[in-house]
Amino acid sequence: MFFHSLSSLFIFLPVFFISYITLKKYNINLSNIFLLIFSLIFYAFDVPWFIIPLLISAISDYFLSKILIEKNVISHKFKVLILLVSLFINIGLLLIFKYHELINLKILNPYFFIKNEAFNSNFLPIGISFYTFQTLSFTIDSFKGHIKKIPKFTDYLLYVCYFPQLVAGPILRANNFFDNNSELLLNQKIPNLDKGFHRICYGLFLKLCLADEFSRFNDIAFNTDPSLLGFFDSWTMTFGFGLQIYFDFSAYSHMAIGISTMIGLSIKENFNFPYNSKSATEFWRRWHISLSSWVSDYLYKYFKRYVSNKFYGLMPIILTWLIMGMWHGASWRFAIWGLLNGIIILFHRISKPILNRIEHKILENLYWLLTLFSIMSTWIYFRSTTWSQANILFLKLFKFDSFNLSFRENYYLFVFIFVIFTLSLGKINELFDLKRIKDIKIINIIIPSFALALSLIFINRQTSFIYFQF
Repeated sequence: MFFHSLSSLFIFLPVFFISYITLKKYNINLSNIFLLIFSLIFYAFDVPWFIIPLLISAISDYFLSKILIEKNVISHKFKVLILLVSLFINIGLLLIFKYHELINLKILNPYFFIKNEAFNSNFLPIGISFYTFQTLSFTIDSFKGHIKKIPKFTDYLLYVCYFPQLVAGPILRANNFFDNNSELLLNQKIPNLDKGFHRICYGLFLKLCLADEFSRFNDIAFNTDPSLLGFFDSWTMTFGFGLQIYFDFSAYSHMAIGISTMIGLSIKENFNFPYNSKSATEFWRRWHISLSSWVSDYLYKYFKRYVSNKFYGLMPIILTWLIMGMWHGASWRFAIWGLLNGIIILFHRISKPILNRIEHKILENLYWLLTLFSIMSTWIYFRSTTWSQANILFLKLFKFDSFNLSFRENYYLFVFIFVIFTLSLGKINELFDLKRIKDIKIINIIIPSFALALSLIFINRQTSFIYFQF
């Protein structure tokens, strides 16, 4: 079930909001139970068996965390053992459902369970990479002593299954969902229907009017024989997909945040105009912020502590980004994508001391351009369908051959216009603060209405969110 379908917009979400707000007015506990049941139905609506690995991860981590929090007398070694059990369960689920083909574990092949083509075509549970990270963070925080009190089981299960962000993030932490006494924060916040609705409208516009239109152009481009393409084609394709995935993923985050705002839960922003970053490090602080911070807190800091940190932190960075790449998909293309981003970050670290000595606007802008083009170039490995296609297109990025254009001129124009639009919007935000502009009442009415109207025109051409496959 999608947020951006007609059934969701005019049946699913209205019924949900009316029911939840009504129940919350009379009984908060009952409204939370309703939200939990609704979230489970939402997740299991298309493929019911997807709920099984979700519940395995959630229930096991809850009771393991309960031991860590409530049993103060247990030894440190036993706590480590409990943490390892949690890691074993969650990584095991990922190996079974996501990476079985990559590592060629025949016993874990879906055919081992049932020989059914329909089953095997839907073997990867939607959002498994997100909710395993979410449950793991709860267990790790319990192990570290950051969580002092175990929440009620139903509240914890709601934290894991919370439907707006369940299948594509943002990845929640316990402190995003509970207060210091492990009470639900959504019981304490005042819903903001107007603000939340506006965010949903913006998300719909980004998805239906921009991301999905880019998707159609990019599908044609990446289905073309790469040997027939040239320098400009390759750069247009990588920029085209870079914009598509940004609009697509930020759209989902907008809608998840909007729905949460409407029921009284504040979720942190997941994107902050990343393509205006002046370094790769800054880019990943602005892009998919919930994942970047998770990886930094639970992977990079661990590697930095226990793995050789010589040569500007080479090994911790490389290990972190290899895992980051593989998290996105069961293909070595994603590993290379992660490795390339790690190398770009390493380059920034090496050059940072030199750049800090040079304070010149022209050089600053040149470094921004270098960051933009280097980050964009990595999307080739993310989007390509085969290993050979990715390699050919990536090499063509650095091989100027001719001015030949292999696609319709409107594809190049489309990409160029929205590159300028995206970058300009980020600059406007930095200079004038878009939040202040949005506070003007007339703008708060006109822009969301316009975004919603345009979205409804394109709604019958909807495609699935990119991050549903992760």
